[in-house]
Amino acid sequence: MSELKSISLFDTILYQAHVPKYLEDKDFIAVCNENTDKAIKNTQQKIDERNKKFKTDVKDHGLSYHSGSELYKDNRFGEFELLVRNTARNILEDQGFDLSNYTLDYTEMWIQKFADTGGGHQDTHVHWDNHISGFYFVECSERTSKPIFHDPRAGRMMLNLPIKNHSKLCPAMERQIVTVQPGSLLLFNSWLPHQFSVDSGIDPFRFIHFNLQARMNGKK
Repeated sequence: MSELKSISLFDTILYQAHVPKYLEDKDFIAVCNENTDKAIKNTQQKIDERNKKFKTDVKDHGLSYHSGSELYKDNRFGEFELLVRNTARNILEDQGFDLSNYTLDYTEMWIQKFADTGGGHQDTHVHWDNHISGFYFVECSERTSKPIFHDPRAGRMMLNLPIKNHSKLCPAMERQIVTVQPGSLLLFNSWLPHQFSVDSGIDPFRFIHFNLQARMNGKK
């Protein structure tokens, strides 16, 4: 038999960079704080209603505060949204997509904060009708929630086998936990299933989430 060669098919790629400069940008942080405060205020009524209904005082345990979804329209986010937009376009073009007749637009951008009392999390999901999604981490630590990405190939679930080494990334793994730090930027194809683990509430956990869609020029 001739030499056995491996050919990588249908790669799933996660793109990661460290961009800490926005954490020192007063205008950028002001937008984050203003929208976080609004989200907390808007959710407080739901918290009060829940505690009254179940006759408990768990405060905001298990909740996640979600701002409005059009932060990309705030001029103070101008440099950041342009960086993300250009990076997302480069990713799609590098993957082989022809975007010569397409414009990459945001469909959503929001800031999200997990409850300080802990328990905040997100179940596994994807972002339909988008092409690139991602996160920018404003506040996090080794003790906070972590993003988890799942193998998108449904067929492989039919017959799983034991994995030799869970600490080494390999094709046998069905999910991957990603370690991040303040200033971490992650981008990925929107069809990639992802979730956030349950947060401890020990340290603050806050991040920006965004989705982008390639739209044919002349169409809205």
